Amino acid sequence: MKTHFQSAYRPILVLAACMLAVACQTVEGGKTLTFDNLVKKPRTLDGILVLPQGRTGLLPAVILVHGTAGPDDRYSFHRPALLKAGIATFQVDFKSGVFTGPKDRPRSFTFDPFAFAALRELRKHPAIDPDRIAIMGFSLGGFLSLRLANEIPGRGWLDQGESGFAAHVGFYPSCRWVREPFEPTGAPILILTGELDSYGDGKACGPLVDKLNKTTPGVATLKIYPGVHHGFDRGGSWSGYDPAAINGRAVLRYDGAAAEDSRRRAVEFLSKVFGLPATGS
Repeated sequence: MKTHFQSAYRPILVLAACMLAVACQTVEGGKTLTFDNLVKKPRTLDGILVLPQGRTGLLPAVILVHGTAGPDDRYSFHRPALLKAGIATFQVDFKSGVFTGPKDRPRSFTFDPFAFAALRELRKHPAIDPDRIAIMGFSLGGFLSLRLANEIPGRGWLDQGESGFAAHVGFYPSCRWVREPFEPTGAPILILTGELDSYGDGKACGPLVDKLNKTTPGVATLKIYPGVHHGFDRGGSWSGYDPAAINGRAVLRYDGAAAEDSRRRAVEFLSKVFGLPATGS
């Protein structure tokens, strides 16, 4: 299902999104939804909602959020396993019409209302269980997923008494950039990252998870893959400038074993949170 975040700029930005983003490609079983973003001057953003087939009752869902590169093969890599487990996927495009790369990427809080708008719209969908919606992201999206496990950002966008996400999965989420006070919402957190991550996760995620678990025992789980770089579940390799990386140099390198294991762990984690039978990826 392809979804548009509406604004007055929709005709221009949707064209740009469809020219540049994987999210504009057809995904089997889709149907269009339209809704407004939460900000006063909303931008147009695309997403695709896919429902697992052959399931009855209200479905759990996970919002998938890309990295700085935008929607790519990580969506198609993770989506089938999630659908097989009975989890609907909503893969968003938070890049087209917003930024082009590391040099003009906005601050992380820019994406808070995008994510909460998607959460709110999914809660209105007749096939989705409003209490079982998670967020799972990669790099930039991983940081956003981790960031929204904090009570503080939600206070600016959620109504009083309105809950946030049911679970948070962060793939290589740049833990060292979590610098503001962190009050866990209580929703479980899973972090999957590499020892050699060029954004410092190999050293920063352990202390962060310890701190979160000290505040809220058992809330966070961490898996660090030895000898593995950033973007290990993204096809191919890439290196280049990113001001958020250590010394400004980012290295992304695919690792098949880590990719397969992380996909399995993410599905098992979400299945447990959602009360679904355990399945393989």
